[in-house]
Amino acid sequence: MKKTICLITLVVFCCCLVACDPGSFIIDRTMLEDVVSIELIQYENPNQKHFTSWVPDQFDQLVPFDPTKATVIETLPEEKNAAFLDAFSKTDILHTYYAYNSPKDICLRLNYAKGNFLIVWANYAEDSYAGYIGEYTPDGEVLSFWGSFSALRYYEDLVNAYFTHPLQ
Repeated sequence: MKKTICLITLVVFCCCLVACDPGSFIIDRTMLEDVVSIELIQYENPNQKHFTSWVPDQFDQLVPFDPTKATVIETLPEEKNAAFLDAFSKTDILHTYYAYNSPKDICLRLNYAKGNFLIVWANYAEDSYAGYIGEYTPDGEVLSFWGSFSALRYYEDLVNAYFTHPLQ
């Protein structure tokens, strides 16, 4: 009887651990078809908030992007865009992993033909994969939230392989 209770407790515990996984996905290349330029930017955001829990939907707490606080460090040459987008589309993203309410510091900005843009950021300063990947309107309003990288090296590899300004 004790073994059965122990086994049931262990199974329930394992289910609880696995149930918290936000799930992951590989970016569909068609989601990036209309990208016309890719920039490495510095985004000043001293009010960034780290969520205490990443599981629940916190979309309503995401903060608009303020273009006046962004400085372009480098624009990727157009001939490298396709290779960058192919590499980015092969990264593993934690789906709707709400770690932060907004990006900050060194980010990637992927500009779409219609004026929307995607901001890609990982917390490299703290050596953490947690970050922010979200799409905005031309005015900076949040359109969609994709999640966060499942590994910090995906972000570091993209920045360091395609831009001359390496992450420190």
